[in-house]
Amino acid sequence: MNRIAVGIAGLSMAFLGISQTIAGTINVPGDYALIQDAIDASSNGDVINVAAGTYDEYELNPDGKAITIQGTLNPDGSLATIIDAQQDGSVFVIDSGEGDGTLIKNLLITGGDDNYGGGIHCRNSTPIISGCTISDNTAYSGGGIYSYFSIPTISNCTISGNTADYGGGGIYLVGSPIISGCTISGNTAGVFGGGIAGLGNSNPIISNSQICGNEANQISGGYADAGGNTVADECPADDCEGDLDGNQVVDIEDLLLVISGWNTDSGDANDDGRTDIADLLLIIDLWETSCP
Repeated sequence: MNRIAVGIAGLSMAFLGISQTIAGTINVPGDYALIQDAIDASSNGDVINVAAGTYDEYELNPDGKAITIQGTLNPDGSLATIIDAQQDGSVFVIDSGEGDGTLIKNLLITGGDDNYGGGIHCRNSTPIISGCTISDNTAYSGGGIYSYFSIPTISNCTISGNTADYGGGGIYLVGSPIISGCTISGNTAGVFGGGIAGLGNSNPIISNSQICGNEANQISGGYADAGGNTVADECPADDCEGDLDGNQVVDIEDLLLVISGWNTDSGDANDDGRTDIADLLLIIDLWETSCP
């Protein structure tokens, strides 16, 4: 083979290597009907765009891949993509050493039911969870998120209405995740840490977050206060009627809180002490109302 042919062959192999590393976009349900099928077909760097709608899937597992799994936003900025595990297991399982190249974004994560982490089970991994609402999930520990020897970054998320039989209604952690710009409210734990339960030497770094209205208590264990936090037994009053989760818009998340709190005082949108048809009608009447 002459030098020119060798050079051409070398360039071809180089371009082939580059093409194999270019990130791609996978659409659900356009390319794959199921989110997990899209994950299985993905490679490092890929972005999985999940269209608006409700997807009844559970134990979604990135399997160590550095990928983005992101939902769709409504025109008003509210979440349009719902993943409902239908009480069949955790919604997400992230336990294969994922790093910060793994991003879970703009999803409403609900209906999870598992021993450890109803919404998200994170073990020995450091993913980023951003812009998500994690609500109405149940577990023995970590109703919303179970973070075990992991350092996830949890930013701009609403974690509300989750339940743990033992500890960590909102988040149960062993480790020191980074929590920023989050609202953790209305979660319940049977023993300790209604909002956050940290065990051992856990020391989460928390900033610009509101942790309030959780039962049995707001935070159990130590944490590093990086500033801008509100930690209180009762959440501050707001002027947004019907906005139960505090995201400044009356939407599906508030409707779900009303349904989950039916015949109790949880999800009481009109403040009459009971969640019933009057609260449901109020939410419908105020649908997509945004707060100033």
